[in-house]
Amino acid sequence: MAQAIKVLVAVDFSDYSGDALAVADELARCLGAELVALNVLHQRVVDELKFIQDSTELVNSGQMVASRMDSRRQRLEELLSGRGLRARVLVGVGVPWEAILEAAHREDAAYIVMGSKGRGDFARTLLGSNADKVYRHSPVTVVSVRGRRHRGHMAQARSAGA
Repeated sequence: MAQAIKVLVAVDFSDYSGDALAVADELARCLGAELVALNVLHQRVVDELKFIQDSTELVNSGQMVASRMDSRRQRLEELLSGRGLRARVLVGVGVPWEAILEAAHREDAAYIVMGSKGRGDFARTLLGSNADKVYRHSPVTVVSVRGRRHRGHMAQARSAGA
């Protein structure tokens, strides 16, 4: 039996997220693939909450992390339903680029779709970016969405080939 194709879309709730979702949905529909939407709670946030918990009894980092993950799941589900999209939703914890690649491996995704913030060369040289790291290390095709101008490319290709 053939294995289902999966398209993993990384959603960080930035301005590019809606565009990435639109492109990922279009790609999934063209391929007859399952759409999987992923949001990652940065490990740095978890570490900061643990540090605060060590300093005071007022904070339970485990509960706060669980609450943030639930909130992100709900926000992602609302973003999808508000756009009329259906996807399986995943929320993870980790270094974003590593968590994206781990999810792609675990899900056996054929494609990763993500927005690119278009960071300048100087900042990229000093800091790198999650998108750059995913592009460099991904064993599967990564689709970079840079804004609304990328919408409809596959639909145009389909109609041109028809």
